Amino acid sequence: MDPVERRRQVVAALYRVVDAEGLDAASLPRIARELNATTGLLQKYFRSKDELLLFAQDQLLEELTASVQAVLDQEGSLQDRLHRSLCAIALVGDAARARVWLAFAARAAANPVLLQRHVEGARLIRDLCRTVLEGAGLDGGEAVGLAALVDGVTAQRALEPEVMTEEVATHVIARHLERLWGST
Repeated sequence: MDPVERRRQVVAALYRVVDAEGLDAASLPRIARELNATTGLLQKYFRSKDELLLFAQDQLLEELTASVQAVLDQEGSLQDRLHRSLCAIALVGDAARARVWLAFAARAAANPVLLQRHVEGARLIRDLCRTVLEGAGLDGGEAVGLAALVDGVTAQRALEPEVMTEEVATHVIARHLERLWGST
């Protein structure tokens, strides 16, 4: 099998295990069982759980970046495109992936390498928000607040999806942007 595709399959299995059982349960043998593969096969692609986690975190960031870029390249008002971008970053439509993101964020607090990657991703989000806000003639300093809002929505989607539904999350982000746009 193509190594790139196999690595993606391993990451998808990791996401399923983390979503269902938490990050602590995501050992290489458990992920191998999820894939109906052997631990040896996984170790052909990832020498350790930490290596797999780094790769998976990078892949999640790449997926988010690609989806945001796709939204920004679409037609529509700048406010609407920023709204859809923030919803994509907040994983509004994917509570399972939000749980994975939250597990990775919690692990990053105690792992310097994961923390560095998490901070790099957060910086990308803030830079994106700052660029869009400044492009609309708004205060780019609001980017920090938008990033914090998105993190909070993502965490709530992960922890209480029955409260922070897709509709509620979309509305919360939209209302905040309306207040920003209304301040000009």
